[in-house]
Amino acid sequence: MQRDKLLTKYYNKHKEDLRLTRRHGMVEFRVTMHYIKQFLPDNCNGLKLLDLGAATGRYSFALAELGCDVTAVELVKHNLDILKSKGDAVKAFQGNAKDLSFLPDNSFDITLNFGPLYHLIGDEEKLIAMNEAKRVTKDGGLIFNAYVMNDYCILTYCFEEDRICNLMEKGFIDDSFHVRSDNEELYDYMRVDDIDRLNKLTGLERVKIFSPDGPSDYMRPVINKMSEESFEKFVDFQMKNAERPDLIGAGSHTVDIVRVHK
Repeated sequence: MQRDKLLTKYYNKHKEDLRLTRRHGMVEFRVTMHYIKQFLPDNCNGLKLLDLGAATGRYSFALAELGCDVTAVELVKHNLDILKSKGDAVKAFQGNAKDLSFLPDNSFDITLNFGPLYHLIGDEEKLIAMNEAKRVTKDGGLIFNAYVMNDYCILTYCFEEDRICNLMEKGFIDDSFHVRSDNEELYDYMRVDDIDRLNKLTGLERVKIFSPDGPSDYMRPVINKMSEESFEKFVDFQMKNAERPDLIGAGSHTVDIVRVHK
């Protein structure tokens, strides 16, 4: 409950509705949609899709426009109110990804888990949410799990802002430069081997893993100054390099597409 209050306070101030409309966020959105569309049929009518941590509905409404039957679940009422104000094309509920008891088993063909795992600290919390997503997803269905990455935090927040020595002395970062988040923190930062461990514990089978944003968060000032033509080339670059194993863990986010087996 304390964590819910912390997140509510943060997202009441954070303009989530604008994040994916700015250029660095547009890269993330467009690359992610590119991957989602790879798994959609030509006719999406009847395909049931769950958007967990839907925020203000950027993905929910884009996918509803394609014909998907979309259900959105969002923890923060402020975000949910914005989502609902956009129309009734999406069924929207306030809820916590760790408790989806209001949703039946085996209900969805695809589940997007694009926010909750950022904010759940430690394996135990994440596993609860991942198993709930698995429960409501059909056998053979897909879950898109998104994570925030450890090395992006180390390079930007810790080195760029010259906090590294102080944070290591206080034990917030270990000797391997892995962030140790606690329940007072907003984010839990992952490496690809951490994601692999969670998949093994949940019995989820990886289909693809990709970086939706690559270097875009490192390059915000540069991206904002690009011509439209150069920006389109940058988006194309990220789409074509998103699955490169040598680059996946370096971006600020990673999306792991996994298949459910029951």
